[in-house]
Amino acid sequence: MHIMERGDPEERSHMELALEVGRALNEHYPNHPWIVGFQSGGIVIRHLVIAGAVAETIGREGFASLLPKDKLGTPKEVHRSAVEFGGQMLELFGMPRGAWHGEQPIVPVEWRYRQQGNWA
Repeated sequence: MHIMERGDPEERSHMELALEVGRALNEHYPNHPWIVGFQSGGIVIRHLVIAGAVAETIGREGFASLLPKDKLGTPKEVHRSAVEFGGQMLELFGMPRGAWHGEQPIVPVEWRYRQQGNWA
């Protein structure tokens, strides 16, 4: 279920784009627990299972990735970038591109508790 609050037109267009990105991710990578939102005009993409594995491994909550506002482009380019990024995220964590069947992510061994920077 998608609920969208009424707000200013720019916020509404951001939320509509986030919904479209979520649909594109679900189309290419079905059953994955994606969360898509906006922050400072950029798109934030989070995979709940990956975020949980990262938090457990490195002790840092809130793992997500930001597609910055200046890199978004047209809606079609945003969809393409988000789908490409989603696939790269899945591969980075040893998960297959495509439908999710409960595979668990593998946090890269280089990532350590309280590591700062150099995440990928």
